Amino acid sequence: ICEDKNLKSDIIDAMKLHLDYIISKIGPDKDKREITTCTRHWRGLNSSSILEPVVKLYNLTGEKRYFDFAKYIVDTGCTDVQNIFDLAYENKLNPYQYPVTKAYEMTSCFEGLLEFYKITKVKKYKTAIINFANKILKTDFTVIGSCGCTHELFDHSKVRQANTTNTKIAQETCVTVTLMDFFNRVFMLTNDPKFADAFETSMYNAYFGSVNTNLSF
Repeated sequence: ICEDKNLKSDIIDAMKLHLDYIISKIGPDKDKREITTCTRHWRGLNSSSILEPVVKLYNLTGEKRYFDFAKYIVDTGCTDVQNIFDLAYENKLNPYQYPVTKAYEMTSCFEGLLEFYKITKVKKYKTAIINFANKILKTDFTVIGSCGCTHELFDHSKVRQANTTNTKIAQETCVTVTLMDFFNRVFMLTNDPKFADAFETSMYNAYFGSVNTNLSF
């Protein structure tokens, strides 16, 4: 979106410096650290959620090391306990049954896989993406168009949304906007209108409903 050519070049150089530093420390080599062990939380899912910007930087630059790093993240499966992309491809478990259930980060990882699929055209990736999207709609998409009746975790929200004992923190906005982004991309991938409908449900309910129009500073 930057129209200033010099500034655009500076921005890309800055992004490359950031990612090159990460690549110098993270990866499968013995002298580096695995990306799934870079945090004590969520078994590496949050660290792995940088997949999409890695792919996008490859698209901007065409530099192979960024493609290789993106493939490395995909091959890890984004956690140190189980490959979430394989789970989605197998299509046996629902997202709330995965060993890690953080909704925003998991959805972000699948957004990264979708961008990686656009380059590689590996059919398995496309199948996993669509399976994951369908599972969300089946088991975790609430009436207002968000997920997570336990903070921001996949937790069978389709059922749990009717509970009277849920915590006060639920269906967080970060989940809503990530779902909207994801469903929009899956719609463009599949042309299936149900994903556009899901986007619209989120926008008119969970998204607009979270806007505070009475803020004063």
